[in-house]
Amino acid sequence: MMYVRSILILALLAGCNGPDFAAARAAPAHDAPPQSAATPGVMPQSSPDDPAVSRLRTAIAVYREIATRGGWQPIPSGSKLELGAQGPRVAALHRTLLVTGDLVGSGNPAEQFDEHLAAAVRRFQSRHGLEPDGIAGAQTLAALNVPIERRLTTMALNLSRMQSEEQAWGARYVAVNAAAASYRLVESGRDVFERPAVVGKPGWPTPRVDGIIEALEFHPYWTVPPRIAALEIWPKVRRDAGYLRRNHMRIVDGQIRQDPGPDNPLGLVKFIFPNPYSVYLHDTNHRELFEKAKRFQSHGCVRISGALDLARLLLKGNADWSESRIADAIAGARTVRIELSSPIPIHITYRTAWVDDDGVLQFRDDVYGRDRSEIASLAAPSTAETCND
Repeated sequence: MMYVRSILILALLAGCNGPDFAAARAAPAHDAPPQSAATPGVMPQSSPDDPAVSRLRTAIAVYREIATRGGWQPIPSGSKLELGAQGPRVAALHRTLLVTGDLVGSGNPAEQFDEHLAAAVRRFQSRHGLEPDGIAGAQTLAALNVPIERRLTTMALNLSRMQSEEQAWGARYVAVNAAAASYRLVESGRDVFERPAVVGKPGWPTPRVDGIIEALEFHPYWTVPPRIAALEIWPKVRRDAGYLRRNHMRIVDGQIRQDPGPDNPLGLVKFIFPNPYSVYLHDTNHRELFEKAKRFQSHGCVRISGALDLARLLLKGNADWSESRIADAIAGARTVRIELSSPIPIHITYRTAWVDDDGVLQFRDDVYGRDRSEIASLAAPSTAETCND
């Protein structure tokens, strides 16, 4: 067993059996840093696997090749770097972005922070779930300084997840990536759309779920979960006797319930799928949150952008729900529950590395610490494996 555990750890650190480098693009000349998987077209389809698995496997091969060439060096600590900055730290930023493929160019590293470099910073930030402002501040510099060995470990861990999760997903589903705070609708094996979501706070994480969306509700009531009620609502009620009334809340069967309306955090529609965590997808009355780069602000449920668009698409299978009837339900104020004629699978996952359909290698922070926990569990010794012969 210890031998098997060691092999698993080595597989993570080495890139988890990526393909031969010949499957990736030809290696560049030694004096030109290889482009990364961030550039569309760098990672051709080289196996009959699920396309997302194939793309990530080839990205691992590309990054392993970059690692053999030395990877990238840390950018020295200091103040933020932005337009007009100059000096050795700008040159170090230039070199790193050349290696990652976010900066297209060659020659000696420039010590001047110009618009060309700012555009490369924005590309890097977009790939890492950061605010794409073109300024290398503290968060961006921290992401730039993650060693390539750690990136390879993250990629290998996510490849393992994808291989175990996606095999039985089929051609039609809703997928939420909690690490990226986004979701997508897939029909006939193709993405219909991908949009931002708001997911659980680090201390209140969105769980991993495989389920079936069976129904939706327009103008839903919000039954406040007991933990939220105990930690957030009841303390306010004790300080302010009129809190429940002003917020259109009441006690129903021993629980706090909020009426539909503009104050209701579920917005205009929620999507119901049985699961042991009592989470669901829903609209929100604070849609401005979708504009933020960091969207970890819920109590575990998933607030989705374009919730009404998703509702309309899922109701296409219900012949008795025409566009006009849907519009009437949305315009009204009455709670309406609709059982879907064509229930759809939903998968809430946690992907911190993947290659998108455009060939862009994406990374996200391990905001819930699940990567760290999985790697630690592989590395931890087990007393059950002790051999005394």
